[in-house]
Amino acid sequence: MNILITGAGGFVGKNLVESFTNDLFHVYSPDLEELDLTDSQAVQEYLKHHPIDVIVHSATTLRQGTEYCADVCEKNLRMFFNLLKHKKTQTKLINFGSGSEYSRLYWHEKMQETFFDTHIPDDSHSFSKYLISKYIENSADTSLITLRIFGIFGKYEDHRYKFISNAIAKNLLHMPITINKNVSYDYIYINDFCEIVKFFAQNKTKYSSYNVTPTKSIDLITIVNIINKISDYQSPIHVLNEGLGVHYSGNNERLCAELPHFKFSEYKNSILDLYNHYKANIDLLDKTALQKDAYLEYAKKLKNNYFDHKA
Repeated sequence: MNILITGAGGFVGKNLVESFTNDLFHVYSPDLEELDLTDSQAVQEYLKHHPIDVIVHSATTLRQGTEYCADVCEKNLRMFFNLLKHKKTQTKLINFGSGSEYSRLYWHEKMQETFFDTHIPDDSHSFSKYLISKYIENSADTSLITLRIFGIFGKYEDHRYKFISNAIAKNLLHMPITINKNVSYDYIYINDFCEIVKFFAQNKTKYSSYNVTPTKSIDLITIVNIINKISDYQSPIHVLNEGLGVHYSGNNERLCAELPHFKFSEYKNSILDLYNHYKANIDLLDKTALQKDAYLEYAKKLKNNYFDHKA
């Protein structure tokens, strides 16, 4: 089976390429110089000359630090619709959506796929994801599918801005860990996610969209406690705002009906795997950025802009 993985240079894409590279799959993973997905003619030529059975669309416009560029919506839409226009009819297209499509102002615990389109997200990145998912939901084309990601973690993510990697890195460098407010997330381990994507690449499924989340949620303080238990160093934990914030989690009953025997990794085991990865690559950790803690400032901004004024 010939698989095109877009966004192969990113966190999720790198892991997908590694996971799909075996005797069952031939992987195409062009970088930006090889294929600019926002260029319709370039996409047409690439798909014309490469026999693709499944497109795994991992590419998205990247953040610059914690912010997206002003034209993030247009770029994301162009990438998807260029692939859609020029793929062969029988080629499956797996689009990666986001739990942010449900609109941050209205997040609640274990949101179901049927909650989609109840509200329209107001930030440009989430709006682009929403529009793509809405197109797929309304399409009669059964070759299109959205896998909606909530929290996801693993090697190759940016430890400066992603909570679990950020907390592990701080612990390894003997730094305190500051949490703006404790919240509960559905964090799927990247290894689990890759196995689920393989399933969808190879099988016909019932629905056009799925929440790809573990059954169990986890809160940020519990994550740090797991890290402290693994480590020889106990990072001091500072929580700036009391209480438990808004849940960011999805109902996964639809997913589990497709994969009834799938076992999600235990958080303690997957966090240990990631801890060992960073421990083996400790020289790559950016201590200056961790001390500056742009991730914490981003969390404060989200709380102020959304959750302190939640409808």
